[in-house]
Amino acid sequence: MRRATSKPRLAMANLAVLLVALAGFPAGQPVDAASVNSLNLRATYDVDASFSWASRAVSVRTAIDLYNPTAGSVSTVAFNLATLRIGNNGGGANVGVVTVNGSAVSETIDDQTVLVPFSPSLSAGGSAHVVINYTSKLSSSSAGDYWSFARLKGVMTAYRWIPWLSRTTRFNRPSVGEPWVTPSSTYVRVAITTDRTLKIASSGQRISVNGLTQVFVARNVRDFNFSAAPDYRTASRTTRGTRITFYYRTMSPSKVLGWAVKAFNSYSNKVGAYPYSQLNIAEIGPWASIESPSLFWLERDLKSRLLPWTVTHEVAHQWFYSVVGNDQSQEPFADEAVVDFMARNLVKRWVNSPCAQDDLDQSIYDLGSCYPWVIYVQGNLYLRAYYNHVGAADFWQGLRNYYAANRFRIGGTRELLDSLDAAAGINYPHYQRFPSMY
Repeated sequence: MRRATSKPRLAMANLAVLLVALAGFPAGQPVDAASVNSLNLRATYDVDASFSWASRAVSVRTAIDLYNPTAGSVSTVAFNLATLRIGNNGGGANVGVVTVNGSAVSETIDDQTVLVPFSPSLSAGGSAHVVINYTSKLSSSSAGDYWSFARLKGVMTAYRWIPWLSRTTRFNRPSVGEPWVTPSSTYVRVAITTDRTLKIASSGQRISVNGLTQVFVARNVRDFNFSAAPDYRTASRTTRGTRITFYYRTMSPSKVLGWAVKAFNSYSNKVGAYPYSQLNIAEIGPWASIESPSLFWLERDLKSRLLPWTVTHEVAHQWFYSVVGNDQSQEPFADEAVVDFMARNLVKRWVNSPCAQDDLDQSIYDLGSCYPWVIYVQGNLYLRAYYNHVGAADFWQGLRNYYAANRFRIGGTRELLDSLDAAAGINYPHYQRFPSMY
């Protein structure tokens, strides 16, 4: 995935391109060991937002129905809101009134996290209604991560803009890794009002239009993102009951959809059925390709030789990260190495890493410019060697089992490797490259 300025996705085959993609990242910070962790809570989201194309002004009201299925009480709940770091060219977002069950509370802002206090604590089995209001401004710069919440070059982008259950996670990192982890929600309703007619590509299905307000609903998603443009055109293909739609401006819909359908069918066969009835693909500016549930963005200037790999990589993220989640900051191998193996195995395009061999259980905070070469490339080559060792049948069976066991849940690297070993009936020496996990 590409996050901070651009994803390492398009840089694998060319180190010079990678260095460009890495430009502009702030220095990394370790994750606070005493973080608030709300990943075991459950929530549905009802969002009413306004986005101004003309002024870039944004106003968001998120009503959250929260449930505590754990055996303990909860005194503070963490919500990820990346807009705190990427909105308004890095000026962030202004969090307004926050209420719990109708009463205003004094939230705390910690980096990209909104910490909401509960007094009394949310008891085991208890429910609550939380409302978080904020205002911000779409960025006008493509520097750093700002392009992911911006109105630039004819496209509006909004990424990680809904306050979502998470744990406190540091945004700054010395790499292009993604500093997020969020649980799936069974229901998300998003109403987006704009000041001009825009065609919106989102993680949800549009259920109504009233003037300039468009309403979308998504189910079993771990975030909800969108891009919009006044001149988006669309082309679609349906396969296995899923409609794949490309929202494009300049790119070739036949090439993009051709590779998307090929990847979709291959992964459905090998890993398991895709659970959504739609997959949207949206062309954005020349910044980065990046995944969302039921959606991914493609950068406008993607080189033709990288298009097959990039599209198949992003489609693979619909299985790993979207349906099966992971801690993308602490265990990026569990999605990035897996999907890169899936994509490269499909397009038969392998590259070698110019960086020295390193441990594959490192976080996005542990690796700098070598992050994508270690996690993506060395990671996919590790899985390729494992695949060759155990054989295709056992490998794909192990991945199918992992996918089925962690559907709409958060998995991880150890669970993934254990599932592969169990299917193959072996005890592989993973400790050599994953020393902290074995």
